[in-house]
Amino acid sequence: MLQLFPDVLQRARQICRPALYTALMALALVQSPVHATAPKDKPADYALRVNYLDDAQEGLYEVQYNHDHDLVMTAVINRVRAKDDLGAVYAFDADTLEKRWRLPVPQQAFALAQDRAHDKLFVTHGKNNAIRISRIDIATGKLEATSERLTRQPSTFKGFESLRHMVFVPATNELFVGYSATRQSGEEGERDYKLLVVNADSLTLQGEVEGAFPGTGYGLIYDEEKNLIYTSGTYVNVIDPATRSISRSLKLEGADPKPGNILSLAVDNTHGRIFAAQNIFRSEGDDDGVYVFDLESGKQLGFVQTGIGSISVTYNPELNEAYVSNFRVGTISVIDGQSYEVKRTFNVGGLPNEMALDVAERRLYVGLKDVYSARSSTGDFLAGSKERLLKIDLPAQRTQN
Repeated sequence: MLQLFPDVLQRARQICRPALYTALMALALVQSPVHATAPKDKPADYALRVNYLDDAQEGLYEVQYNHDHDLVMTAVINRVRAKDDLGAVYAFDADTLEKRWRLPVPQQAFALAQDRAHDKLFVTHGKNNAIRISRIDIATGKLEATSERLTRQPSTFKGFESLRHMVFVPATNELFVGYSATRQSGEEGERDYKLLVVNADSLTLQGEVEGAFPGTGYGLIYDEEKNLIYTSGTYVNVIDPATRSISRSLKLEGADPKPGNILSLAVDNTHGRIFAAQNIFRSEGDDDGVYVFDLESGKQLGFVQTGIGSISVTYNPELNEAYVSNFRVGTISVIDGQSYEVKRTFNVGGLPNEMALDVAERRLYVGLKDVYSARSSTGDFLAGSKERLLKIDLPAQRTQN
């Protein structure tokens, strides 16, 4: 059954220590005004709704919406039995968040991408050296195929390979997949970052984009409007998927603060700019936040310090505002696209991670993780506490900027 934030209080009373329960009570009191029930045909601006995963051992990662079937889907792992390599994909009703289906997949699930024209969902199995991709039929919720291991290392390799973010390019019918390899020494020079190219039908490796990640890099998005791929680390690369080559690089020279780990990107073609969320792991968060760069020159237009652990960003052209999840402080920031100031902050009571924006239906979806501490690994969990999916109903007014 659908549960809203007040339900957390009853569970917290049973399983949490008194200090943690007190903190959750305070959070609920702060958030309660946004939970007023609104007519179904006109959701309240910025109204919040959540639903939970089935099992407290499960943890969610990337989120995707699908208009044709009115679904929002999320990749899930079993965060307690990590060595067993258990994964699943959930599909929730995009409006009510009621669960539609849950599909176990061969291994832990992390990233998602869609071929919307053919109702296909792709899932990366990126942990425990799995490095495979599965394809799911969205209409039926059935597993169609899983690839062989997409290794890029020789048989003598000793270390770990993983897959991270992934995008689907309709024009080439290919998946572009972020890949990393860490040798057992664990030193920085012992790590490789690549952008793999995988055929969406056969799920076979077709090659890679040379230089897509010249150093440490995790950011990866696809601009459907211009048919371009963007990658990031301490740089932003613009990639032509047809030629599998870098068309230009934004060096970000002179950016303040100095770029150290750009995890997420969002393109605004109307105003010719790109939003970039930076998250410096294990830092005090002074340089965490969102850059705004000119899309052609890379010139810095602004920097907004949104909160420690800014991990995911997306842009809404209808309202000219960007949304940022700040993982380590449990907030979501709304950035005004004209003034580059934070105009609203949501305290969501969890650790907000990956997001998906549905501009047409005015919905923002956020995966809320749950660990003992924002500094701990995602394997540490609060016994009995289920991770959840959050939906935020956005305003309908169109800006004039």
